[in-house]
Amino acid sequence: MIKSIKYSNLSPADADELQQCIHAAFGHVPFVQNHTWAQPDWTFIKYENGRVATFYNVVLRDVSIDGKKYKVAGVNNVITPEEFRGRGFASEILRATEQYLFNDLGCKYGLLLCADALLPFYTRLGWYKVHPTLYYDQPTGRQLYDSNVMLLSSEEQPFIKPESIDLNGLPW
Repeated sequence: MIKSIKYSNLSPADADELQQCIHAAFGHVPFVQNHTWAQPDWTFIKYENGRVATFYNVVLRDVSIDGKKYKVAGVNNVITPEEFRGRGFASEILRATEQYLFNDLGCKYGLLLCADALLPFYTRLGWYKVHPTLYYDQPTGRQLYDSNVMLLSSEEQPFIKPESIDLNGLPW
């Protein structure tokens, strides 16, 4: 079963469980430790036998792409707890919720920031790598992101190869 939940409506127990998963997956990464991150707007969770088998978060934001604003689904923390890995659950949840992002949430694009090792995974799901200059905010000021940026286009939106993206806020 896959559920979409407003992040602010997560039960304290679910929020704590997801935070523990996030910390286990990314808590050791210096880039993650040294930055302030946006709070998600939505969480998508796949349950298996009543337990969280995989999940991801979405930050909804008007992002500037080559000077034009688009409502974007900022995808982050796609995590499958170790005991559920290798069963295709992350692919399943991303495919199953893709149209929700575009149709129900009204986003024009999906946007994620990811490590090199994850490029093939997201590419198989229809995401494509772009090479823009990408800016995001931090309490210390505006920052330049220097790693992988991927987009997912809705059926109504063309594939684009932006030169510049401004997240207009904290990264996700």
